[in-house]
Amino acid sequence: ISINVGGFKKKMRSNTLLRFPETRLGKLLSCHSKESILELCDDYDDAKNEFYFDRNPELFPYVLHFYNTGKLHVMGELCVFSFSQEIEYWGINEFFIDSCCSYSYHGRKMEPDQEKWEEQSDQESTTSSFDEILAFYNDASKFDRQPFGNVRRQLWLALDNPGYSVLSRIFSVLSIVVVLGSIVTMCLNSLPDFQIVDSNGNLEEDPRFEIVEHFGIAWFTFELVARFAVAPDFLKFFKHALNLIDLMSILPFYITLIVNLVVESSPTLANLGRVAQVLRLMRIFRILKLARHSTGLRSLGATLKYSYREVGLLLLYLSVGISIFSVVAYTIEKEDNEGLATIPACWWWATVSMTTVGYGDVVPGSTAGKLTASACILAGILVVVLPITLIFNKFSHFYRRQKQLESAMRSCDFGDGMKEVPSVNLRDYYAYKVKSLMASLTNM
Repeated sequence: ISINVGGFKKKMRSNTLLRFPETRLGKLLSCHSKESILELCDDYDDAKNEFYFDRNPELFPYVLHFYNTGKLHVMGELCVFSFSQEIEYWGINEFFIDSCCSYSYHGRKMEPDQEKWEEQSDQESTTSSFDEILAFYNDASKFDRQPFGNVRRQLWLALDNPGYSVLSRIFSVLSIVVVLGSIVTMCLNSLPDFQIVDSNGNLEEDPRFEIVEHFGIAWFTFELVARFAVAPDFLKFFKHALNLIDLMSILPFYITLIVNLVVESSPTLANLGRVAQVLRLMRIFRILKLARHSTGLRSLGATLKYSYREVGLLLLYLSVGISIFSVVAYTIEKEDNEGLATIPACWWWATVSMTTVGYGDVVPGSTAGKLTASACILAGILVVVLPITLIFNKFSHFYRRQKQLESAMRSCDFGDGMKEVPSVNLRDYYAYKVKSLMASLTNM
């Protein structure tokens, strides 16, 4: 029979095709009508008895080699996914791939090389950023239906987007300076040279540091109230993680103020003063406010949020290793080493060893104990390293996504029209969404 594959013509013997009757070309020999023939090929010429297939002619020689030898071979420069689709069309199973090519083929198919992963990661990053950009413009459009909408929108863009304008950059720098000043004064207040003791023997805060603290609280309160006043949606304001951080940075001060007033009015509630001391130490969490001005910190937060499986896997590996090595160390050292006389004490030693911290406060003395410690340290290195690549890849993905979102936000100008339209491949975006939908339907 005559075969025409995209212009590549070849005559094949019937007995060669009958060796594989379940393939597409083998099924042609059992067709007895033109309708059945056209179900297997794209066109058929009665006069020439020629079967036409609208397929890639460059890949058909591999199919032809299969019919002649019974084995498939895959060249290194071929795309394994395109080759897989091609042999699936011809009805040839991957089982026929020869052993010399099978390992490389399946390895490339299951684990694409780094370049392909980066291309796919960039596409997913663009798609995810496009979703966030759409949400951003949706929020910005809400001001059109509100009083003083244009003014509030400009203030909202300046407060929530540090690189939007000169005003927003100045505001961002002031906010960073106040945060760092608040943290520095809290640390200096713990030094003995700056501590003041009152007549009752209680420690009091230095008046100079107290002024800085009050100024910082006033600034943080103003910042939170200003953002809330110009927010496009008041109900969703505190659902944003950065806004919650702003709220938590000022709550300890006001709660401490209320507790002190209650203690002064009712001496029987003097124990509440300890609560106030604990709340004062919570001021250290103000350092998280820097995430609003740092792309890296926001990317790190998103990475930890979406890497809970990898982090859980790391903790599981560590807990298993700690449990095993602590019991082994206890069995060997319990009689001669007081530091390893109980299993809970051995847990501490195994945790310090597996995380390669190595305080040296507790060490094994026997030869068997040292060998156990060596195995514990080596196992800890392997356990810690295993999930690092996955977590780093996700961090890179979220960092690129955050940079694209910031670039789109900084290029907008709702007063005179947008300076630059976000560049997105809508075809890839649509394909990604359809793929997600099909995956959801498949799971259902």
